[in-house]
Amino acid sequence: MHRSGTSLLGSLLQALGVELPGQLIGADLHNPEGYFEWQELVALQERLLIDLDRWWPSANGCLALPEGWLQHPATAAVREQLLALLRPQRHRHSAPWAIKDPRTSRLLPLWLDVAAELEIPLRLLLAVRDPAEVARSLIRRDGPITGMDLARAQQLWWRHSLEPLHAAPADLPLAVVEFDAWFREPEVQLERLLAVLPELRPGAEQRRQALALIRPEHRRSFSSPVPLMLHRRVRRLHRALLTPGCRRWPAADPPPALVGGGAVVPTPQNLAADPIAWPGWLQTWCHHPAPRYPSVATLAPKALISLCGVPLTSWQAHLWLQQLPIPQLGGVQLPDPSPDPHNLLLAFPAAAAGEGGLERIAINLEVPPPERAQHWLDHLRHQQVIWDPYLPRVCLLRALGLPAYWLDPAAAPNGWLHQPAAAHRSSWAAELGFAPPTATSAAAAAVIVLGPAGPAWDQSLAQESADPAAAPAPAIDYRPGWPELIVTTAAAALAQAGWLAAAAARAAALVWMERELDPALAVLAASPARLLQQEPPLTPADLRAELAGQPLQALAEERPSPPAETLFSWQLPEAPRAAVVVSLFNYADRISAALNSAASQRQRQLELIVVDDASTDGGTAVVEAWMQALLAAGDHPFVRLQLLRHSRNAGLAAARNTAFAAAQAPWCFVLDADNALYPDAVAACLALAEGGIDRLAVVHPLLAVEAEPGRPDEQRSLVITAAWQQQRLLRENTVDAMALVRRSAWQAVGGYTHIEGGWEDYDFWCKLIAAGYHGVQCPRLLAVYRSHGSSMSQTVTNRSWRALSRTLQQRHPWLELPLAR
Repeated sequence: MHRSGTSLLGSLLQALGVELPGQLIGADLHNPEGYFEWQELVALQERLLIDLDRWWPSANGCLALPEGWLQHPATAAVREQLLALLRPQRHRHSAPWAIKDPRTSRLLPLWLDVAAELEIPLRLLLAVRDPAEVARSLIRRDGPITGMDLARAQQLWWRHSLEPLHAAPADLPLAVVEFDAWFREPEVQLERLLAVLPELRPGAEQRRQALALIRPEHRRSFSSPVPLMLHRRVRRLHRALLTPGCRRWPAADPPPALVGGGAVVPTPQNLAADPIAWPGWLQTWCHHPAPRYPSVATLAPKALISLCGVPLTSWQAHLWLQQLPIPQLGGVQLPDPSPDPHNLLLAFPAAAAGEGGLERIAINLEVPPPERAQHWLDHLRHQQVIWDPYLPRVCLLRALGLPAYWLDPAAAPNGWLHQPAAAHRSSWAAELGFAPPTATSAAAAAVIVLGPAGPAWDQSLAQESADPAAAPAPAIDYRPGWPELIVTTAAAALAQAGWLAAAAARAAALVWMERELDPALAVLAASPARLLQQEPPLTPADLRAELAGQPLQALAEERPSPPAETLFSWQLPEAPRAAVVVSLFNYADRISAALNSAASQRQRQLELIVVDDASTDGGTAVVEAWMQALLAAGDHPFVRLQLLRHSRNAGLAAARNTAFAAAQAPWCFVLDADNALYPDAVAACLALAEGGIDRLAVVHPLLAVEAEPGRPDEQRSLVITAAWQQQRLLRENTVDAMALVRRSAWQAVGGYTHIEGGWEDYDFWCKLIAAGYHGVQCPRLLAVYRSHGSSMSQTVTNRSWRALSRTLQQRHPWLELPLAR
């Protein structure tokens, strides 16, 4: 059941070695440690419950699932999507893996069917919490949004706790995990959990870290000055669930005559009075699907369509008008001129209209600022139906008591853009001064570029035009004036939307030159054209290569390190406990600060290995002088110093491999020459590293970010906080190279691989994961990452994201890098 400690259980299972696949939903105010739920899977199950009219927070969420729900078309569609999601997982995991989502309690028969087809053996862990605590938590969290009261909370608890017991076959392993026991007797409860999962064999340190996740401050709704009056059958079921060996369950019917118990639930009017809180509500609802309109709408002879957030003089308005689930809309024409830019009055012939049909419709594309909120609400309250393409906004509107439904950008178009003002070439020429988009020919379809692409792109096109013999394909239909079109009438906006739709239907690709894709472009997703964002930049040649199935890739090779000359060496008899390894290339002006931070470490018995990759700016002389001065001063944490220089420049991976090979310590802290460590960096990370965690290869700290003035990322988060998780690393590198690395693990995976353009550290993390190693975050701020214009990431890596993504995806097929598609 929701609010029953399932997230705590998920975090403990993960700490004990159970893998949780998919992109996990992050933490928020209600679950500070995260939800441990596969985001895509949760959205599927939530959508199915909504389509079955059993969305769990709604009034009907307490009812039994409809008769024959397993054969419902919505269930069949979700079944196929579940199969597609789970099929790749069957052979991907070397350890037990788990799915955590309370919605599964109600949809268990579907899971039994899917698991049987995929031949996945199942066992069930049912998290059980005192229904009084669950009710308090639900009322506190969901009362303002859904009107949750004690009666509904009890019935939800009853359904989620009892239905899986009736659905599960007698031979299916099932264990009850009591929430309260984690706080009453955590060690005993942990042993009970491990007894039902015998394949988990966590070490002592792993158990200790798991128990450290049990934090009493996160246990809310434990007590209340007002006792809740629970139904006796609810109490009886709770006792039965906690009785070892009990298999006698009551009937699945809900307990009769549940009462609200006097719970005070905020009304929509209370929520409407506080528009400043709406952004927070939108964030809360970002993973909640929204309801669809129950049937195709019929219209009255005259219908007024209001647009909130965009005027009729914008092309976005007309793309969304085409998605309204109203077939009759394709049979009318835009009245021109349209006197009101935000209201469209349409007249329908009697044959197309219906008695009692919709007269007042709104398309909502905004949540206005607080000073306009009351006017906005007053307007929407007069609408019969409101469509909105942004799911969280739909949830907000419904919480405000408004008849809002999801405007699906992928739904079949209603034909609004088929009218002459949108579809005719004469309208495009008269209203926009645009020729028709280049049509598909026997040769490859054109690439249509919308917006100015910059000097480099323009120069490439000019060179192509100057060489008629080249005749590259596909052709480039370049429209740099797209953002500058002057559109002041609804007819011109309709023509612009029609031209855009025609372009999407005819081109091989639409390249959008704005930094962010406009949300209305989602309407074009089903068109033949690929929609590409020009960020990071593509050249015309790069784009053609992608469309020809020859995407850019970065060179990746296992380069042997070149010969290295020893420029400075000093050593004491003591064996080093950890090494600080520094790779240097043309950072003579920055290396001293990095070395000073290494010398400030409180951890003793360190070695410092500096490898210069054939710098040309005199950096080696700076390092050698620094080492000489350090030994003369006498007070430092090192027992060994080494300065090595490559005979030729070989790249970052080779420099790091040389440093690791030269080190003698079992753990090496990677420090880039332009960054710095805080005094406790090595000591704090080494304490975790030496804790005995099995297969631990990396300990990485929190990082402070120092951006030089004027840098694009000057305003970004001041701390890099993401923890090592395979699920996080699926789509991007979230762990910086500055980390403590086990040298034997480095050796086991063959060290760092040279990748032209960067991402050697990301590739190294992936190699460790593939070999069964993992990392852990040291939860302290221990190093500083300096962002500056001459860094490798700014001068090389950020310009090569697409090529690097393709290369990493090919080397590690389990990744899901967006730009590799």
